[in-house]
Amino acid sequence: MPLLSRLYSPNTRFILPFFITVLMIISYPLLMPTITAHSALWINLPFVLLGIVIILNYRLPQAESGLIAIIMLIAYSIIINWLQVSLANTDTKLIFCLLATLLPLNMLLLRFIRYSQRYVLALVTLVSLLMLQCATGAAISYFYQADFSTWQQIHLFTYHNISSLPLILIVFNLAISCCTGALAIKYHQRIDRHIFICTLLSTTTFIFFHYPFISSSAFTLCALLLLVDIGYCRYQQSFYDSSTQLADHRALDQALTRLHSPYTIAVIDLDSPDKIIEKHHPQAIADIQRSVANLLTQQPQLSPHCYFASQKFIVIFEHMDLDSSLIVLTQFQQDIAAEKHIIEPITVESEHDETAAKPKKGRKKTLKISVSIGISHASDEHLPMTILQRATDALTTGKQTKKKKNQIYTAVNNDQQPPIT
Repeated sequence: MPLLSRLYSPNTRFILPFFITVLMIISYPLLMPTITAHSALWINLPFVLLGIVIILNYRLPQAESGLIAIIMLIAYSIIINWLQVSLANTDTKLIFCLLATLLPLNMLLLRFIRYSQRYVLALVTLVSLLMLQCATGAAISYFYQADFSTWQQIHLFTYHNISSLPLILIVFNLAISCCTGALAIKYHQRIDRHIFICTLLSTTTFIFFHYPFISSSAFTLCALLLLVDIGYCRYQQSFYDSSTQLADHRALDQALTRLHSPYTIAVIDLDSPDKIIEKHHPQAIADIQRSVANLLTQQPQLSPHCYFASQKFIVIFEHMDLDSSLIVLTQFQQDIAAEKHIIEPITVESEHDETAAKPKKGRKKTLKISVSIGISHASDEHLPMTILQRATDALTTGKQTKKKKNQIYTAVNNDQQPPIT
């Protein structure tokens, strides 16, 4: 699987779907006889595959990917049921233009409305928004059909030798695809990859809408790419710590073998964990670790390479120098110190009341904590495991000698810098 993990580098997440899409368009004339011979299966295949995507995403983190598949399913249903008439028909052309405008906008809407833990609420919100958009589109189609014909001739210029989609909408869809591709490269999040795949292939559908069965082909390819990515995510989950939902020591070992200079490794540890256990209970440490892990995953510069191993958080900064890493880590320390971390109560069984239907449960408590960090930078050919050990040693030695909280300790092999408070 190391080779498979290389396919998920930031640049590959953009290049691979784009390359497959271009290959599909180039080879489409060769595929036409096979597609035509199995047209009934080809038309229904996206419904089946997108349905599978929705089901598989329900139990996975970042369940917005399931909502993306729902939007694609609705868009494909509109294409199959309302866009099979010639686009010379004004009504059909209006629906086509509305779909080409609203579909990419809905994708971006999901990118910025995050409901990771509230899938049902997100689904209700999404369906409500889609119903509102459909009602608005139907009203426009009914009341402004005649006006649209005139407006189309003036503003929605279409060069039919290139595409049936108006030029302004071609530019709009391509811009959205490039934007989502940039998000997929910058952020290591599954929803960004899925939005990019869907916008890329929906744009392909709209631009090459004059090709027979292009919507079925593009949406089938879209669903297949989503399923492959989901399969890889399920494989990755086997390398995740069940408590923090961060990659564990096995994933860290794989990542270290692929590192190339320059890079920086930081080891993050809770301050005074013994005092927390003494004041509260042993489970409080696990609650705080989950809270810290949640903050890590919310940081774009930290989340791509976060690991949890030996009860410590390890962050790898690829192609980032020591000073830049220190700035990010200092901000993270401040966020940790400002956050109120929730400690879940321990359920206590009642010994005296045997008729009690439910065990007693205490109240939730909040606690402010701090973390200390050891950091080491590699600009030469030292082994990544050596750099990790230096960062760990810097943290351990610093905590034992300084005995101060909320510190950053730089490894001795790097430029000497005073601890950062």
